[in-house]
Amino acid sequence: MKKITIIGAGAWGSAFGKALKNNGHEVRFLDIGDTAWPADGHGDYVILAVPCQVVRKVLALYSSPSAPVFSLIKGLEVSSHKLVSEIVREVWRKDEVGVISGPSLASEVQANIPTVVVVAANDEKLAAEMQQVVHSKIFRAYRSTDLIGVELGGALKNVYALAGGICQGLRLGENTMAALMTRALAEMSRIAAVKGGRVETIYGLSGMGDLLLTAYSPESRNHKVGEALGRGRELSEILRNLAGTAEGVPTVKALHELAREKRIKAPIVSELYQMLYCGKSPAKGLHALMERKAELE
Repeated sequence: MKKITIIGAGAWGSAFGKALKNNGHEVRFLDIGDTAWPADGHGDYVILAVPCQVVRKVLALYSSPSAPVFSLIKGLEVSSHKLVSEIVREVWRKDEVGVISGPSLASEVQANIPTVVVVAANDEKLAAEMQQVVHSKIFRAYRSTDLIGVELGGALKNVYALAGGICQGLRLGENTMAALMTRALAEMSRIAAVKGGRVETIYGLSGMGDLLLTAYSPESRNHKVGEALGRGRELSEILRNLAGTAEGVPTVKALHELAREKRIKAPIVSELYQMLYCGKSPAKGLHALMERKAELE
């Protein structure tokens, strides 16, 4: 049995905590407003489950733990374009950092529906240790040493899930959706390669697996936001009435800036940015993508 502290008791943090408890581990939650570790310490592992854009502020509230840190967070920090593992290293000066990602709706994990994720860390021993902590008959875990690729897959899929929701909100067909998801994977692969991740990781659980789930599922917050945009609602109103955080919205901004800085070809990201932050209509964004010059696949 391991003692595990989870910072953030939202939907995904709570669901993951339940999966850990089902495995016989002792789990304790800290709310975002807490400013100190429990009196008896932080335990064997620390899990981060807070919105990406507040991670840096939350980490600054605590002294750096001696325990390894794993992130459940899927996003890029807008101000720095950094992944959560990079922020942890910067703020807490820790090398024992990993990520747990994959197609995992919190509601289904809570309902004990079979779920498969990937545990990643640069150190294979660390990844293997956490894999054994989370692995069970209904919560299967693979492992990877491609920390950047797995973390990027989880962050990027939220962006393209917005596009999938917009596609459905515009009531376009299955042809369009299939093409959109295929080209989304191409963009995700290009971004991963530039950031130092492995392209093949993007075609695994944290990339393609999570993309398919969140782009199609009405349970996905990013899908909900995209679908509402496609139906003509204003982004500010959508977010005001949304239960929880749609990480894809700020990640679009971060990714658009990163793609321009690194000169990464990412037309879907470019059009999403125009829709979310510049007032372009979803229909015009679609036409802009379709009217691009013909080229090699």
